[in-house]
Amino acid sequence: MSTRKPVTVSSRQPASVQTETGCRTHWSLPSGAPVLRRGLCSLAQPVLKQIQHTPRFLFHEATVLFVVAGRLDLNDAVSPLSVNTQASLLLVEPGTCADLLKTPGGPEKRFRSIFLTVSASLLDAFHRDRTPQPPNKDNRTSYQQVALDEDLESTFRRVLESVEAKPVSDERLQYRLMDFVLALAERGHAFKDAKQSGTAGRLRTLIGEAPDQHWTAHEAGRVLAMSEATLRRRLAGESVRFEDLLVDIRMHRAMMLLQTTSWSIPRIAQACGYQSRARFADRFRARFGHLPSAVR
Repeated sequence: MSTRKPVTVSSRQPASVQTETGCRTHWSLPSGAPVLRRGLCSLAQPVLKQIQHTPRFLFHEATVLFVVAGRLDLNDAVSPLSVNTQASLLLVEPGTCADLLKTPGGPEKRFRSIFLTVSASLLDAFHRDRTPQPPNKDNRTSYQQVALDEDLESTFRRVLESVEAKPVSDERLQYRLMDFVLALAERGHAFKDAKQSGTAGRLRTLIGEAPDQHWTAHEAGRVLAMSEATLRRRLAGESVRFEDLLVDIRMHRAMMLLQTTSWSIPRIAQACGYQSRARFADRFRARFGHLPSAVR
């Protein structure tokens, strides 16, 4: 496996995770911009000072959420859930669409969380190398909570530290992610086999790794080794429009940057492929119901 450098959108030093003496579950997490390790995972650390409602948030990949401070409410119209404790991790299946409500709390009166995604290719490799297990009854839901015991916490911390550590190669990070996924499976909690099948899945991965590029259906088709007509025909077969998917990915990226960086809105707009702040704001409001400035 070749070694690639982590792709980040910030030059800030890696965020540290520390344990206070006598308090195993204390987490010190300065906010930093999202970090992407292509083909493996991504890591973000949202911090909010005010209540935020995000309708129809789409979890493109398998996601591990850890609420450090405040409360997170999820509602996928089937099984509403509220999380306000550091005693568990929340696993969210890829493709889950839910309304999110983030409420600040604790001594800092902020909402703070860890947002770790695990790539479909890594999960596919994990499932391919293991004997199929009987389905867990919790897998009928879009998300499930896992008690954060001492061993699981240690494994989770090691992954977080490795994602941003430049000396840690992709190969070593892959083994640590596999160890973390295995630790979850040993506790009866496993993500479903989330292979990115279908053209829409491949397109989401492609654009999600570079949302600032000037994407057109023609250019995306070229990268995916197909004509624009073929790309659009296959997307139509999956009930997806290229333009809608492009905007949705960019808006989700914008929401994450608003929550994790102190960047100006024009800079965030450019990072999401928009040169016009007004056009960016209109797209954001159409998707989430409020202007980007309302997030902060």
